[in-house]
Amino acid sequence: MSVISTVFTVLLWIFIILIGWFIFVEVVIRIIRRFIHFPIPAFIARFIDNPIRRRIQPPAKVIEWIGIREGMNVLEIGPGPGTFTIETSKRVGEEGKVFAVDIQPTVISKLNSKLQREKIQNVVTKVASAYELPFPDKNFDRVFMIAVLAEIPDKKKALVEIKRVLKDDGLLAIGEFLPDPDYPRRKTVIRWCEDAGFKLDRENVGVLHYVLTFNKKTT
Repeated sequence: MSVISTVFTVLLWIFIILIGWFIFVEVVIRIIRRFIHFPIPAFIARFIDNPIRRRIQPPAKVIEWIGIREGMNVLEIGPGPGTFTIETSKRVGEEGKVFAVDIQPTVISKLNSKLQREKIQNVVTKVASAYELPFPDKNFDRVFMIAVLAEIPDKKKALVEIKRVLKDDGLLAIGEFLPDPDYPRRKTVIRWCEDAGFKLDRENVGVLHYVLTFNKKTT
């Protein structure tokens, strides 16, 4: 009985710690980041890509929702550890190309190492700001951001720049994951994108995540 009681106590404390951590992340950090905008530190990237998140937000399903197909030219802003970058590279195939852009050189350096280890050759990485993308006009079939847009201080400026590099028939996809401390509601993201000249195309909603896709508003 004492062994069972000890195990139960340990499990209870683990549960309490997890709940406490969730409250800290969702409340305290959210309040801090409301007033102080900063990108997620590069060292946290290793914890973002984990089995639990992959089960809740499967990369293959997210890429399917975005509508990425073989031969496409795709831009990802804020790739982090490359969770969705690598899945996208598989989907576009040898005839397609993936560009991964992040403002933090450390993030890009770690992603490059991962791409080299996995011998992925159809991904090009660049250190750049979402406000000044180093690409020509109407260049991409798809542009996507997963748990990134809410971290950008001037969202409209970034979205207008994305609109510039997106093909007229291309799609912008915004994905969000509920445990993220910057998690915005769908109607908030829709408002941000509409203000920048996009129109909602479709919504895909999972248990703790969603992906919204937008096309350019036609005049």
